Amino acid sequence: MNNLIKISNILDDYFKEDKISRLQEIKEGMQVEFISDNKKYLSFSFDKQLPNKDFPKGLFPFFNRGEASVCAFCDYVIFSEENNKLYVLLIELKKGKHNVTKQLSAGKCFAEYIISTLNRVYDLKIKPEVRQISIRHRHIKPKQKQREIEYINNFHTFCNSKFWLRKYLK
Repeated sequence: MNNLIKISNILDDYFKEDKISRLQEIKEGMQVEFISDNKKYLSFSFDKQLPNKDFPKGLFPFFNRGEASVCAFCDYVIFSEENNKLYVLLIELKKGKHNVTKQLSAGKCFAEYIISTLNRVYDLKIKPEVRQISIRHRHIKPKQKQREIEYINNFHTFCNSKFWLRKYLK
């Protein structure tokens, strides 16, 4: 059983998808085409309308929602594998100039917890490559030659017209 199946087994189906065609932030009116090139992945998005019956206190019922930034979270957490290496892509879409650090940090905490749970449940010692990616409306370029992905401290500012998954798995 590969690691993506194991991760899928430990998380609730309501939030995960293995087929998406775009990364989007509905509130911001942003979207970027997502190209998987038949790479296997699991995408988690927490920007969903939660049924009040199942989530009466919201996504994080154990947090004080009155405390600023407690429930901040990145738009996507994507798990994928390449050459037996697990990658975690934390993605935040923003239209304005607001800082993305808090949302990406929250996503990193979530990913670390998932990996710790994965390691505990399946008696593993996985240490994934975690990548933080900011997608800003002003950096989305019209169709052009795709630029190389550059990271500074595992942080990348997206500046292409499409999100090619395989480019982030290196």
